[in-house]
Amino acid sequence: MKEDLMFCHLGNGVTVCDRQRRKYGDYMIVAHISYNRKIRYYEPLSDAAMERIENFAKNDNMTVSVTQPYPVLEPIINK
Repeated sequence: MKEDLMFCHLGNGVTVCDRQRRKYGDYMIVAHISYNRKIRYYEPLSDAAMERIENFAKNDNMTVSVTQPYPVLEPIINK
């Protein structure tokens, strides 16, 4: 994977940035995972990067912060 992905919470869902690319002095936002785990891509990515983002959206979650242990994405329901 040529990208160096960073997953972060900026208020709604998970924002995915690429540390290898910059725009206006900040890491470039390449994708967003909404609360309902839907992915929106903003920039072209390698297949490996897209797979990593899709795995995160399907299987992972994060909390709002250390002091706010609320999940950012909706809970995974095993069917």
